[in-house]
Amino acid sequence: MKILRYFASFSRLASISLLLFCNSTRSFAQHPQSPKECGTMQMLEQAFELTPSLKTEFTHQTIQFQRAVERQMTGLPFSDLPAGTVFIPIVFHIVLNNPDIITDAQVQAQLDVLNKDFGGMNSDSVMLPAVFKPLFGKSQIQFKLAKRTPDNEPTNGIVRTITTTPLYGTLDKSLKYSKLGGDDSWDSNRYFNVWVTNLAGGFILGYSTFPGTSPPDEEGVVIHYTTLPADSLTKYNRGRTLTHETGHFFYLYHIWGDENGCTGTDFVDDTPNQGSFSGNCPGGAIITDGCSPFSPGILYENYMDYTDDACMCLFTKGQDTRMETALTSFHPGYLTSNGAEPVALFSLDATIKKIIAPAQRTCASNFSPVIRLRNRGTQPLLSADVYASLDNGTVTSTHWTGSLTRLEEINVSLNAMSVTTAGSHVLKFIVASPNGSIDQNTINDTITSTFQYYPAVPGAFTEGFESNIFPSDGWDIINSDDSTTWRRVTGVAKTGNASVMMHNFNYQLYGQKDFLRLPVINISNADSAFLTFQVAAAVRSNSRPGQYWDSLQVLISTDCGATYFSLYKKWGTFLSTTNSPSPASFVPGPSEWRKDSVDLSSYINVGPILLAFMNTTANENNIYLDDIAIYKTSINPNLVSQGFLVTPNPATNVITVQFYPYPVSLKKIVLYNTAGQKIAEQPAKWNGSGRFSFNISHLANGIYFVQAIFGDKQLTRKVIKR
Repeated sequence: MKILRYFASFSRLASISLLLFCNSTRSFAQHPQSPKECGTMQMLEQAFELTPSLKTEFTHQTIQFQRAVERQMTGLPFSDLPAGTVFIPIVFHIVLNNPDIITDAQVQAQLDVLNKDFGGMNSDSVMLPAVFKPLFGKSQIQFKLAKRTPDNEPTNGIVRTITTTPLYGTLDKSLKYSKLGGDDSWDSNRYFNVWVTNLAGGFILGYSTFPGTSPPDEEGVVIHYTTLPADSLTKYNRGRTLTHETGHFFYLYHIWGDENGCTGTDFVDDTPNQGSFSGNCPGGAIITDGCSPFSPGILYENYMDYTDDACMCLFTKGQDTRMETALTSFHPGYLTSNGAEPVALFSLDATIKKIIAPAQRTCASNFSPVIRLRNRGTQPLLSADVYASLDNGTVTSTHWTGSLTRLEEINVSLNAMSVTTAGSHVLKFIVASPNGSIDQNTINDTITSTFQYYPAVPGAFTEGFESNIFPSDGWDIINSDDSTTWRRVTGVAKTGNASVMMHNFNYQLYGQKDFLRLPVINISNADSAFLTFQVAAAVRSNSRPGQYWDSLQVLISTDCGATYFSLYKKWGTFLSTTNSPSPASFVPGPSEWRKDSVDLSSYINVGPILLAFMNTTANENNIYLDDIAIYKTSINPNLVSQGFLVTPNPATNVITVQFYPYPVSLKKIVLYNTAGQKIAEQPAKWNGSGRFSFNISHLANGIYFVQAIFGDKQLTRKVIKR
């Protein structure tokens, strides 16, 4: 039944909330013939499935939020909403194989529809029956195309990205990440992000995140590109899909409460109770159902129903209050954002956009910094001076000349610098004197970065993560999305009390790469070298077509991380150290570890090398590492020179026969006495080391002979037993 006015009983709200969440996917399953649907509740269900605790947290949040709505409705504001119209900066990310098929005019038309619908200025509101007109809402919320980027550069609020992905599924988060072929969101605290793309499934027209249910980088709305005004999707091409999904973004539910029956709720008191969604376009008719059996019936004209675009015409006053409360409760940054304010333009405005090198660490004490110089002025940039200092020390300068048009940029290598002490260091760069004149906008002239330098260590060390300091000196982490990454954990280890882990179980982003980088090493004076480590891992799912798996790689770089080559890669059941999928967050037991190794012999005497463990997440399950070691071995110089050696000699118990390099033509090894009698024989079967052993403890003291028989020759060595 419909929620009682303002939820006099919050315990009842909790029970209804859980009922709604448990049944939200059922309406999708029961109505595949629905003329259109949104994937918002499907997204919410996935979030609950991936993070079970989120359902309880979200229910509690909803209860607290409803209290805030109640205060607003009763004239006791939960938080202050500025008087008059509130403008929210909006950015449209058009991610298509050919994003140019969506014109700027279409985007503007879509924005006009959104603003008219929210503001109650839509002309088709005249079709609303008179009995419902007192419910007609006119929200203070309006939207403006962004005029500046998060980096304070000019924009028209429209970003076009060419993707190779033809269709995006409702649960495919790669749409929202440039590294995965989509387009990154703009600061979700300051901008309302809308992605326009080609959605798979045929009947899903869009979806939205709910407050508090997604990472900040994924907050926003996704709509099918054909739903924009005057596009090709008949009946749904008047722009109302964005209106509908934006309602979800500001905490509105479907008007029927996503439950087939009268127990569902949309948490808004002035919308009539409704048993299920509406479809098509009743066109002014009175529609009743079992939940609203008498005239005027259900409010199928509401933007949160599933009717055709032409039959939608209102948010109610209660829905407006709920959305405005959501704005102040969950998106207060919109109220102070300058994203829709134009950027002041200057004739001469040079800036350092970013520091290219050193990027987080340098492997050599001498290095040449590289910066990205950008012309933000309206005049062409022909020259500039760049000043650099290390740890607030001596300032060096580099004079650059070239030609950059407005908003063009270029990498600039600066004069060499050197660092003499190991540890963390700070670089500071200032650009000045564009075209030999005064920079008219000095606010963007300075940039700093922190990097580390540690001399290369000999190619032998161990790390068991027992120290409270993580990462240890010389180690570092690359966490490009500033989200979940490698961390030290205690109480879980192969040996000792600590290890490192990637919490992939709760890492909902797909394809993100996190590096745990070792100290720079220099392997020399060795015949072989190896990296060994203990690994523990599990999967969450059974294998199925199209399955994505978390993967672990060992990478090597000979240019300090500029490029990498993979030496080891495992994923899924190949990486797992358990016998079956683990539906819970994996914590390994003592027997659920495996020792893996990587041969580094090819990198002996090549100079400094940088090794890294790289996790690529697919939201499966956790990966742990412990007892990381690098060791090298040297071969007996006599073995190297002779190629065939018997040790020890003389011997008492066991003799070892070694070959270097291992001869592929070796057939067998035979032990004879001085009378030529065969004492023992071993076939030449490769055992991984090229070593073969004979126990001679039971033999009489004296002289014996070890004969190696090859396909084309025989070699003999004398050995003394004593």
